[in-house]
Amino acid sequence: MLRFTELVYLAAPFEHAEQRAFNQRLAKLVRAYNYPLFMPEEVRPELAENGSLRDWQPRADMKLTGDRETDLDLLMTEACMDAINKANLLIAVYYGEEFDPLTAFEVGYALGRRVNVVAVQNTLVPELIRCGTLQRLASPQFCSRIVMAPHDDEQFPDRLIPILNRYFAPHKL
Repeated sequence: MLRFTELVYLAAPFEHAEQRAFNQRLAKLVRAYNYPLFMPEEVRPELAENGSLRDWQPRADMKLTGDRETDLDLLMTEACMDAINKANLLIAVYYGEEFDPLTAFEVGYALGRRVNVVAVQNTLVPELIRCGTLQRLASPQFCSRIVMAPHDDEQFPDRLIPILNRYFAPHKL
């Protein structure tokens, strides 16, 4: 599923079905061009079942609480931070004008680690765009590039793949 070496990390909300569908669309595109991709929403079920991933084990000194949901959140956080530490590039999906809180954290962490961040704005699902919020969580203006999600899947590679080629320097695939 994933290998914790150089990879592309997809930071995106996945609470709603529309968000998960868009994330899968984006993941399919990235993988079609042979980029190794880490998606938190894909590893969550495996962590829930096994407490580890095929290519990742939690730290030996990691303290779990015994509460299934709390422990899953701790394992997810640990796995995601390790993946961002290994990432060459982070793709962050946002709706409207700002990132959701978890994506904002992932973006900030990646920027602090000097990982290039490419923001993909999805305006295709208007009901998911939060308008009029009083607190601005994180602006995509700090990202290396911002890409608007097209309605047509045939246009998506033209917009995203040249950017991935620029910021991701993988070993020969």
